[in-house]
Amino acid sequence: MAYFSITKMLFFFCIISVMTLISTADDPYELVNKVCNEEQNPNFCLGVLKSDERSKFAKDIKTLTQVAVDVAAKNATATLDYFKGVKTGPPNVLESLKQCFDPYNNVIVNFQKCMKEEECDLISYDIHTAGDEVKRCQAFVDGNNAHDSFITGSNDMTQNFCLLGESLANRIC
Repeated sequence: MAYFSITKMLFFFCIISVMTLISTADDPYELVNKVCNEEQNPNFCLGVLKSDERSKFAKDIKTLTQVAVDVAAKNATATLDYFKGVKTGPPNVLESLKQCFDPYNNVIVNFQKCMKEEECDLISYDIHTAGDEVKRCQAFVDGNNAHDSFITGSNDMTQNFCLLGESLANRIC
C-alpha cells in the first residue's frame, strides 16, 4: 500500500511540475506583440518580425532590431537586384533605375553595418542614413518624372523598413 501512495505522489508531483512549466513558459511573440502595438505601423512591424524565428521568444529589443535590419537588408538587396534586372521600359524609368543603384548599395551597406556599431546612437544613425538614401533614389525618380512607376512603391516599402528599424534602434538606447 505504501508503494501505491508513493507512486501516486510521484505521479501528481510530475503532473504539477509539468503544469507549472507550461504555465510559466513564455508566450511566443510576446515581446513582438508588445513592441509592434506601440509602433506607427503595427501590421507591418508584426509581419516583418514574425517572418523570422528569432523573434518568437526574443527577450530584448536589440534582438528584434537585428531581425528587422536583417529582413530590411534582404529586401533592399532583392530590390536592387530587381532594379538591375530591368532592361526595357520608358527611358525616364530606366534612367531612374540606374541612378538608384548607388543609393540602394548605400542602403544595404548601412543595414549591414548598423548592428556592428558599438554605440547605440550610431545604430539609429546608420538606419536613418539608409532612409536618406531611399529618399535620394526617390528624388531621382521624381526628377525624371517617373514617380508613377514601380520604383516609388519599392522605395515606399524600403522606407517602411527604415522607419521600423530606426524606431526599434531608438529603443535600445
